[in-house]
Amino acid sequence: MLKISSFSNIFANRNFLKLWLSQVLSQPAGNMLGFILAIRVYETTGSNFLVSALIALVSIPPILFSSTAGVLADSINRKTILVFSNLLRGILVIGLIFFGDSYLAILVLAFLMSAVTVFFTPSETASIPTLTKKENLFTANTLFLFTLYASFLVGYSLAGPLLFWLGDNIYFLLILAFFLAAFMDILLPPLDHHLREREEIKKNIKQSFRIVWKKLKEGIFYIKNNSLVLLTVLQIAFVFSIERAVIALVPDFAINLLHFDLSQIGYFLIMPVGLGALMGAVVANRLKVKFSKRKIITAGILIDAFTLALLPLYEIIEKHAVDFSFSAGFFWSLTCYVMILAFLSGMADVAIIISAQTMLQEETHQEKRGRVFGNVTMLMNLVGLPLVLLVGFLASIYPVAKIILSLGIVTFLVGIISWRVNVKKLDPMFNTDSETSS
Repeated sequence: MLKISSFSNIFANRNFLKLWLSQVLSQPAGNMLGFILAIRVYETTGSNFLVSALIALVSIPPILFSSTAGVLADSINRKTILVFSNLLRGILVIGLIFFGDSYLAILVLAFLMSAVTVFFTPSETASIPTLTKKENLFTANTLFLFTLYASFLVGYSLAGPLLFWLGDNIYFLLILAFFLAAFMDILLPPLDHHLREREEIKKNIKQSFRIVWKKLKEGIFYIKNNSLVLLTVLQIAFVFSIERAVIALVPDFAINLLHFDLSQIGYFLIMPVGLGALMGAVVANRLKVKFSKRKIITAGILIDAFTLALLPLYEIIEKHAVDFSFSAGFFWSLTCYVMILAFLSGMADVAIIISAQTMLQEETHQEKRGRVFGNVTMLMNLVGLPLVLLVGFLASIYPVAKIILSLGIVTFLVGIISWRVNVKKLDPMFNTDSETSS
């Protein structure tokens, strides 16, 4: 059962509260900006494939820099990274005020924004255990993931209306949010307890690069040699990749199959996903008392498969409804059907991520934690990039409904494999997981 006292303990921790408020300010701004850029690209080019290309381009910096960002998070004061990352993101939004009408400028600025965020993410995630007691760690991750998906809900749902009302003035709102987030990071205590080789790193540049390369290899081998960590990393990477692929199909699916306009996408698709994610945070906290985090992850993957496989049925049902001249109320019921599936998908995804992130934090040593999360980000985008491009290409040849069904089948197979691996290999090794998770 979700304990209110757990959240009371978290909110009483002022340093953790500062880190969380930084997230509250920066996450909605980042999500809002992402949707605004997608709208700008679609309005400028009218191409769904170029929207996929934008999503793919944003995936490149994590592939190139995530491992390095993880090493950096383990090598210097993480507070410094958090402060400068938010400041730089605010400065990049200023660039959109001057060049936001250019498609090429949007691509360049989106790439740079993604690159800065790459260095921000592992430092933020790795700082949560530093500012939180172990018994409150699951609750802290729940709050962060709850905020993450609430930010997704707020950012993506309000991006269209605010862009319509404010026009380019919306950029000033985003700049303010990033700068205020940087201010909250400035108020944090030094996040340098993980440092072991600070003086050695400062000796000279050549020595520093050797240490960075050494730390990078250590992080990779650490993941490879820990079967529980490796499986969790692979599961996160897969779920993220499927999410990105589905997002790439949203414009075509929503406009041509669901007959939504751009303003309705936020209300009928994005909002249910966000609301489901908020519910997923609550459900994950309840389930962790009775079930191991591994089982929650596997169940979430299977629910994702269920929703993806059922979503294409909308097209079949709609065709029969047209043939039999059903009422308009029936078609609204079909829209509710899509919204329910979107809700379940959001709920499953956040339950997966909360459980996986907590497991990784618990199973990794503090001095290696930044590298682990840096490699997670790299792998997520490395797997997602070709999948997004492939899906964008296939969508120009085959019906979107068939592609989504295929993604559902693949997700189901991955869920079954995860379940089998848990039963055969991991459960004997980690029988106390359900106890430690509570």
